[in-house]
Amino acid sequence: MQPDALLTEEELEFLRAMQHNPKLNTGDGIVNLSLKGGPQVRELLMRLAAHEQVTIEGHLENQQISFPLHLVEDEFHAVHLQLGAPSIYEDGPQLRPWRLTLAEPVVLEDAEGRISNYWVRDISFKGALLEARNGAEAPRQFELWFSPQGYAPMALRGSMIRKTEEGLFAYRLSQSNSKDIECLRQYILQQHELLQPPAA
Repeated sequence: MQPDALLTEEELEFLRAMQHNPKLNTGDGIVNLSLKGGPQVRELLMRLAAHEQVTIEGHLENQQISFPLHLVEDEFHAVHLQLGAPSIYEDGPQLRPWRLTLAEPVVLEDAEGRISNYWVRDISFKGALLEARNGAEAPRQFELWFSPQGYAPMALRGSMIRKTEEGLFAYRLSQSNSKDIECLRQYILQQHELLQPPAA
């Protein structure tokens, strides 16, 4: 394992199992949930998930993990609960979203797919660290698309927080589309999994 890895191999294996567990991510997921209180509690949970954001939260060493629960409709029009991609925070003096440092920066694009002068170096589901190239001035705010190779484009909207000592620009992200947030969380989790060596 890399010395600066955020999670142990066991913690990553737990996350992989949660994400890919067919019992948690199929239409029968709600049937397999064991809830004290019977059908009334299950119905209340379904009603909450339909109108509010419901999450399952856990703590692993210095990480806080929050899985959103979504209502999904299967091909028979039955509604079930499904786990979404997790939000992961690092504990410390300040709670901070899990970041991914990209091996190769990814250029941001406009809505027509034209490349910009802004490249993503680090990203979390709450923020991004950008590099401005070709003498471009970093904007106070931006609305551009993050299109890493092999993934569907994700809309990002950012507001500048500060300029770093290395000449990069830190932005707070505020996506309005929950699908883009979910895709970004999934991308970050998958990239962290790829960076970890397989278990022996």
